[in-house]
Amino acid sequence: MTILIINKFCPLHPRAGGAEKNILEIFSRIGKHHEVILLSALFPGAPREETYENIRIIRFGSPKSENVISTLLFLPFLLRKYLKKIKPDILFEDVSVVPFFTPLLYPKQKKVVMVHGLNGKHFFSSQRFPYSLFGYIGEKLLFLFYRKETIITISEWVREKLVKHGFKNVHTVLNGVDDFFFQNKKNFAPRPTVLFLGRIEGRKGVDLLLRTFPFVEAKIPSVRYIIAGRRFDFGEPQWLKKTLDYFKDHYSSDKIEFTGYVSEEKKQELMSAAWLFAVPSLTEGYGIVALEANATGTFVIANNVEGLQEAVNNNKTGILADCYDAQNFAEKIVEWLDIKKLTAQESMCRTWAKTHNWDKSSQSILSLLHISI
Repeated sequence: MTILIINKFCPLHPRAGGAEKNILEIFSRIGKHHEVILLSALFPGAPREETYENIRIIRFGSPKSENVISTLLFLPFLLRKYLKKIKPDILFEDVSVVPFFTPLLYPKQKKVVMVHGLNGKHFFSSQRFPYSLFGYIGEKLLFLFYRKETIITISEWVREKLVKHGFKNVHTVLNGVDDFFFQNKKNFAPRPTVLFLGRIEGRKGVDLLLRTFPFVEAKIPSVRYIIAGRRFDFGEPQWLKKTLDYFKDHYSSDKIEFTGYVSEEKKQELMSAAWLFAVPSLTEGYGIVALEANATGTFVIANNVEGLQEAVNNNKTGILADCYDAQNFAEKIVEWLDIKKLTAQESMCRTWAKTHNWDKSSQSILSLLHISI
């Protein structure tokens, strides 16, 4: 079977996130026995074509750009060339933000569509105008044009919302967790440490976490926050820029450290050493990063929103809090910065994470692909 995937980024792109991680883990396994081709954006320093982890990646766009907007605009039309050339048995459209409208442009092509999450009004927290409006309208059009397609989601809340919008053929396949996270021994940092790790953007809620620091520091003077992840100037809302700049200017790195991008090895090290792992996202498809933290034995404090309500086993592997209320959020952080309490939860964290398996997920998706041909 030949599978052609379309997604705005490949797993190696600087802006790759949870959706690209999902593609890598699922299709590197499927690619052992089937031909898997991914069409996505070029980025500086990347070859136009390469094979990575059993996935043949074909990139397009300017070699001097990350091609964020051009991919969304031109990939749907460029796809026609590759459908004729490759003649895939199945097209796999990966929708992590904005759809590519394949039901409109290629109605006769057999396809499966992955929908990772639904952002709704949160587009306006994540991007500045007009990019936020572009995303918001794109999602509304997904509800209109994709109802007859075979849809895969990563969480029950997305599946239920799509069903309410008239979708008939929707399947939930959970994310997995890499085995190497479980191999890390829990080794608490000397100081109480709260870790955020992810894209530094509005919908990830990093500003909600930063606003708790003065309250938490007043109760626990030795507390330290680590903010790990890339910050992208492109599309960054002005309010987020001001918040990030304020905390960088007013607190030393000994109190709040902004690390920028971290490698997978560093990511595991940070998770293993963190006392608490914070996921204050405004919305999440499911929240794979919370599971990865759990796999290292780290307790999670997360926003009480859809997606995270599924990823976090409340009061066992993490705590769901009202992260919009800075004082309430801070009180929960203070309550759980207690090594004895956290150590008691470590086994439950790891056990919960082990229920999420990439091998099982890839088999489920492969079965759906076969059925759809």
